[in-house]
Amino acid sequence: MTSRLTPLTVSTLRLVALAVFLAVLVGRPELLLVALPLVLRAAATAFDRHPADYVVSREVSSGRLFEGDPLTVAVTVTAGSRVPVLELLVPLPAGVELVGGSHRAVLSLDAGERHRWTFTLRCPARSRLALGPLHARLWGRSGLRLLEARHGARMPVRVYPRMGPLRRVPEPSRTQTSVGNCVSPTFGAGLEPGDIRPFAPGDRLRHVNWRASLRLGALHVTQYHQERNADVVLMLDTLSDVGARPETSLDLCVRTAASLARAYLARKDRVGLIEYGGVLRWVRPGSGPVQLERILDALLDAQALFTYVRKDLATVPPRVLPPQALVVALSPLLDPRFVEAAADLAARGFDLIVLTVSPIDVTRRMQAVMPPEDLACRLWSLERRAQLADLRRRGLVVLEWSPGQPLEAALAALPRHRRRLKIAG
Repeated sequence: MTSRLTPLTVSTLRLVALAVFLAVLVGRPELLLVALPLVLRAAATAFDRHPADYVVSREVSSGRLFEGDPLTVAVTVTAGSRVPVLELLVPLPAGVELVGGSHRAVLSLDAGERHRWTFTLRCPARSRLALGPLHARLWGRSGLRLLEARHGARMPVRVYPRMGPLRRVPEPSRTQTSVGNCVSPTFGAGLEPGDIRPFAPGDRLRHVNWRASLRLGALHVTQYHQERNADVVLMLDTLSDVGARPETSLDLCVRTAASLARAYLARKDRVGLIEYGGVLRWVRPGSGPVQLERILDALLDAQALFTYVRKDLATVPPRVLPPQALVVALSPLLDPRFVEAAADLAARGFDLIVLTVSPIDVTRRMQAVMPPEDLACRLWSLERRAQLADLRRRGLVVLEWSPGQPLEAALAALPRHRRRLKIAG
C-alpha cells in the first residue's frame, strides 16, 4: 500500500499558515486560537492508523464471449476489522461499454462484514480485453490521509466475432477420403442415388432397383455416391479496411469467416485459415471443436496492416493449402494485390470462390448522405461493377454481399453449374 496526504491536508496547512501570518502581521494573537483546531487536526494525521485488514476478490461471468454479449463482473469485499471508508474502482478497457451498475463503489464495513456488488459490460467489437487490477483507496478518520493499493492481477477476456447460422454453404467440387457430409462423385456406400448398372455377383439385394429390373427384364442395382469430407481454406484479406468499428469491411469479413468455419466444421470438413496482408499467417486445416477455437483465436488478431510488399502464396506449405481444397476468399477487393493472388490460385487449378463485402455500403453507413458523397458512391458503384464483371470474365466465381442483406442470400447466388459439377464429378 502507498500512503499519501489528501488535498484537504494541503488546504488545512495553508489556512494555518495564513492565520499565523495574519496574527504576526496585525498583532492579533486571537487568530492563533482560531487556527488551533486546524493545527490539532493536521497533527492527528501522524497518529492516524488505517485498518487495512480486508480481502478483495473479483470474478467475471465468462472468459470467452461473442460480440455484443454481456459480461458480468462481480467484486466481493470481506473486512477482517472495521473499515471506515473504502473506495474501490475497476478500470474499464477501451472499447467497452458500461450497460448496468457502476464500476465504482464506496463502502463502510464492520469487522467480519462481507459486501458484494456487480456491474455489466458490453463488448461491441472483437478484441482481447484485459480487466486491470482493482484500485482501492482506504480513507482515514480525519480525511487528511489515505492509503492506495491495487488488488488482483489482470484478467484476460476474449471477445470472439459474432457468428450467424448458415443452412447452406458453397459445396466443394472435390472431396477427400474421410467420411463426411459432402456427396462424392465416386460410388460406394452412401445415401445419394447415382447410376444404375446391371447386377453383378457380390452386389447386395437391398441395392436392387426392382422398377428398373422389371422394365429391362434383368436385375439392375442402384449405385450410391459416397459421403466424404472436404478441405476448406478461408483466405482473409487484411491489406485494406474501410468503415468504423465494429462495422468495418474487415470486421464483416471476419464474422463471415467465423460463420463459414463453424458451418463447414459441423459437416465434418477440415477447415483452415490464411490471413493475406501485411503479415502472412495461417492455421493448418483441421476438424472438430478445437479447430474452431484455433480459427477464432486467429481471427481475433486480424487487423489491416499497410505494406508495400506483395506476399506470394507459393510460400504457403501444401499441408496448409491442399491442392484439392476449396478456397473461399473474403475481401472488399480494394487492393489489386489480393485480386492478383486470388486469380493466381484459380490459374493453379484451385477450386476458388471470391466472396466480396461491398465497401460502398460500409462507407455509406459511416457518413451522412450528402449530394457530393452520394455522387461519389454512385461513381464508385459503377467502377466496382465493371471490376466484378472483369473478374467473372477471367473465370473467377465472384459473390457480392451487401451488409444489409443476409449472408445466405449472397451464397444462394452461387452458379448452378457448381452444384451439378458436385454430383457429376
